[in-house]
Amino acid sequence: MRVLLCEDQEVFRLGLRVVLETQPDMAVVAETSHVAEALDVVDGPGAQVIVVAQGLVGPSGVPLLRSLCQRGTGVLVLAETRARGDAGLIEVLQAGVRGVLPRRSAAQSLVDAVRSLARQETALDAAVTSQLVRHLTGDAEPVGAGGRAVDQLTERQRDVALLVAEGLSNEEIAGRLFLSPATVKSHLTAVLRRLDIRTRTQLAILVNRDQEPAA
Repeated sequence: MRVLLCEDQEVFRLGLRVVLETQPDMAVVAETSHVAEALDVVDGPGAQVIVVAQGLVGPSGVPLLRSLCQRGTGVLVLAETRARGDAGLIEVLQAGVRGVLPRRSAAQSLVDAVRSLARQETALDAAVTSQLVRHLTGDAEPVGAGGRAVDQLTERQRDVALLVAEGLSNEEIAGRLFLSPATVKSHLTAVLRRLDIRTRTQLAILVNRDQEPAA
């Protein structure tokens, strides 16, 4: 997977490169500190996924993101989560961006998101998504209050959680989802952390309870 980093802070950009290039199936093909330069990279060496800091987008960058998305490039925006209900994120999603993570996400979350985008899947962090939903609906109710546990998970994490609830082992889940057992374990660890539970048994109970029809 060929990745472009669009980040103006050198130390942070170096950290992103180190995280991604430890993966045997990923290569950072270029780095830039301007969104406009990303178009040249896509037309040149090519990049399947572009990781861009939200602070570099701005009003003039949204049309550029739209152009990248229209070319089939996966765009992952690293969001400044301190800006609650940020309308700027709504604009990038409307431009076709399928990936949004908090800027200070865990390394594995970044890797998983890049892989999802390379497969033409979405990679929207639950915390960021709930933030946007509250902004659009005007509902200040926290995520998880009355909602399903799986709705707090990414698409791939949800797949793993549902199969755990069916009683499948990590190896069986890996075979079902065409992932490595190590990747399944990583997703499962992230699910347990996000839902604030400790065991796969607790996860199975929680997911199955969500599936029960309302009385």
